[in-house]
Order: sequence, then structure tokens, then C-alpha cells
Amino acid sequence: MARTAVTAAELGTLTQQLGLPVIDKSEEEMERAWYLHRGQKLVRQENWTQLSVEIQQFDEMRALTSGGTPISELLTRGARGDIVQPIRKSLENRDTSPKTEGLSAYQAIADANPKDYGIAMIVAYTHMDAAWVWQHYSPQPDAEISLNAQHRHFKIARALLDPFDANRLNAPALAAAKCAALPAQEKPKISLTKLYETLVSLDPKTAQYLRSFGVNLLPGRFGSYEILNAWALKALEHTRTLWGTGAYAWVYLDALRQDAGAFGVLDLNLFMEALIDILDRCGDQHTANLLAAFTAVTLVQPAPGYESLFGRRKRLQLNEAADWIIETQLREIHPLVWADALPRSFGIPGDLGTEACKDLGRETAVRILAHRHSKSGH
Repeated sequence: MARTAVTAAELGTLTQQLGLPVIDKSEEEMERAWYLHRGQKLVRQENWTQLSVEIQQFDEMRALTSGGTPISELLTRGARGDIVQPIRKSLENRDTSPKTEGLSAYQAIADANPKDYGIAMIVAYTHMDAAWVWQHYSPQPDAEISLNAQHRHFKIARALLDPFDANRLNAPALAAAKCAALPAQEKPKISLTKLYETLVSLDPKTAQYLRSFGVNLLPGRFGSYEILNAWALKALEHTRTLWGTGAYAWVYLDALRQDAGAFGVLDLNLFMEALIDILDRCGDQHTANLLAAFTAVTLVQPAPGYESLFGRRKRLQLNEAADWIIETQLREIHPLVWADALPRSFGIPGDLGTEACKDLGRETAVRILAHRHSKSGH
């Protein structure tokens, strides 16, 4: 997406007027990149023992990046980045018998270390990645061969994780992996709340866990709107000492992005109070950008699904509330966060490179912030 000189000049002027620095690589992005690379490097050196030790240590410490991402999860993700690419390439080329030597090699390592939950987690997640690749890249995602492959990979993932007890091991990352393997459960709707209760009780501080809980509570997944709201309120009570009312917003955040119907049951005043509580507790600019971009960009358009008039009113009120976050919390612009906040309906290709994403995010942020700035008469 080459920019014209005119656009570049215009954006430069607007950025200057805003007086907010555009951070090319935020602290959160640098930390994420470091741990992803660390996981990848240890696997390429075949140093599985060290990798597992680090995953388990960071898990026990509940260690997070400055923007709140669990470090153990980043190491796990880095360790499996290479493996499912050949499967994806085969499926994109319409070859439905992809080569899985990499997966088999990982499986052998897990088999050789049956008591090591760090290794089991990496291999289980790799199988889940493979299942999602089949779902997203198969020439016919609903064909029997594709559904069987998805089911098989999830089943293997669950079998790898089942022998380990997250409570006994004091291991929230393991509990999170079991939640990710929900599609493999015979009765996922019943297992869902039990698995997430374990996860939130082990680590109430990690917002990412509350966010994924909310998405799984949607009717398109394993819940209903009423269950979503009931659990958002329950999570609030469980985590009040840490988050104030913040957990209510965390549980809803990604659910509102994915399903317009979720606005129907949302308590708007409580959600706004929850956003204030989150921003009071997280002084980092990653979170400020995340919530500013969510309210100012994501909520400009309805999410997929049915939007009632009542739901629409709440969405637009929340979109207006972005001004408060921008004026009181935003000290710098993180372009990737703004690019990620763009509604899915904008049809942005999923494989846009990092630099193109940054350009898109910067332009989105600068234009929206400048527009709001001029509207409020500053």
C-alpha cells in the first residue's frame, strides 16, 4: 500500500497538530518479539528441557509483559511458529494430504517426556494450530476430510493435556491450554465454565484469560448472551480486589467485537465504570491504546450478527465515550493496536505484513484522533 506524497505530508501535519508521538515499536511489541524469538530459538536448538523449565517458571510467577501478555504463552507460541506452515501451504495449494513430519517429530518429544507439562502444552497447542489451519485454509472447510482432521488434532491436544492437573501444578498457562482445547470436549458447554473457573481462580490478574472466556460464552460458541452477562458479573466479584469492576469489561471486550447481539445484555454504565477501573490500574500505554482504539475504531460499525435498536444505542454511546479515554489517558500512539481494532467488515487482508499494518494503524489513529479533536473544538 504505497502512500502518495500528498497523503504522507497530510498525515505528518495532522500528527504534528495532535502532539502525540507515534511509537514505531512499543515496549509491549518489543517484549513480545523477544519471548517469541526465545521460544523459537530454544526449539531450533532442540533445547526442549530449558524451554520447558522457562515456561513453567514464568507460569508459576504469573509473569506478564508490560502490556499484560503471559510470558509463558509467548514462549509456547514462539516454539511452534514453524510447524504448521507446511500444512497451511499444502491446503492453500488445494492438497488435502499435507506433510506432517514436523508435527510427528514434536509428538515424539511429548511421548518421550510424559511427565512434562511444558512440553505437553507446546505440542497440544501445535495440534490446535493445525486444526485451525484446516478450518481456515482447507479448500472445503466443511468437507468430511477437513472436519475429521480438525477433530483429530483437537482430540490429540486434549489427550496430551488431560494427564495434568492445573490446580495441583499451580499452572494457569496449563489451565488456559485446556480452555483452548474446549472443542475437543464431549460436552463443551458444561466443561467451559468449570475450566475457566479454574483458570480465573489460578490467575485472576491476566486480562487475556477473561477476554477469551467472554468469546467462548457467546451463543456462536458454547454459551448464550444471558450466560455471558452472568459470568461477566461473577468474574467481577471474583476479581474485585485486583480489578475493581474491571473484569466486567474484560469479559465483554472481544465478545462485543465478534457479535453485535452481545450489546443487548450489556450493562452500559457498569461497562464504562469497568473501563475507568482498568485504566486506573494499568498505567501502561498499550492498554490505553487498546481501549481508545476499541471505543473509537471498532465500535464505529456493528459487529456481525443482529443489532437491535437498543444495542445500537449502547454501541454509539460507548463510541462517544472514546473522547474521555483519548483526552485523559493517551500519551502516545501505537499503530499496530489501532490496525488490529479495525472492524472485520473493512475487509483488510489477514496476511498484511507488519509494516503495512503499521502504516494502516498510524493513518487510522491519526485521522480519527484529529477528527475527534476538531469536533470537540480543541
